[in-house]
Amino acid sequence: MEITVNPSCGPRMIKTYLDRVTAGRFQELGVTVAEAQFLGAIHHHEGATLKELSELLSVDKSHVTRTVTDLIEKGLVENTASGHAYSLRLTEEGERTGAKVKGIVDEAWAHLLEDLTSEERDAMDSIIRKISQKIREAQA
Repeated sequence: MEITVNPSCGPRMIKTYLDRVTAGRFQELGVTVAEAQFLGAIHHHEGATLKELSELLSVDKSHVTRTVTDLIEKGLVENTASGHAYSLRLTEEGERTGAKVKGIVDEAWAHLLEDLTSEERDAMDSIIRKISQKIREAQA
């Protein structure tokens, strides 16, 4: 199969765009782009451990530890486990901030995709799901 577009260009460009257009608004909420991503992951995976977040977000455990520590210090996340174990959940403030983050991300994506037809959006969603599944299988 011949690939006519550099496959790394598209995803990298999209991430760069989304980070650029959301960073300032996230900063107004008191969170970084990385922290915003963690809020979303913890919202969707309540009770997640550091290892699980590392796998979900494809980042190293030391980055997870630093970011989670910052979110706990900001009062957005709490560890409900005892001892050295982690079971993470959003605080009430974390839920409010996370909802605002989701709105910002949704707006950015809506702007990015506004010229696509619903069929093109459905096709893109299907393709991304298949690629994501392939990656998860390869990492298992």
